[in-house]
Amino acid sequence: MAGAMTELMCAKCGGLADGWKCAICGSEALQHDSNHLHVGSDRYCTLKCAQCEEADVLCTCVG
Repeated sequence: MAGAMTELMCAKCGGLADGWKCAICGSEALQHDSNHLHVGSDRYCTLKCAQCEEADVLCTCVG
């Protein structure tokens, strides 16, 4: 289906995601950047939670 949008969800709280955010340095992007890496860590460019605006692995919406 042309023009269909897929809604991305925060992996931690299940809410909507709004772009992408690095869990280490905090840089943000509209599209996933698979080249944004930090040596020695698996946390890098990941979905940004629309509610708390944190990278999904750092989401503060759930306790």
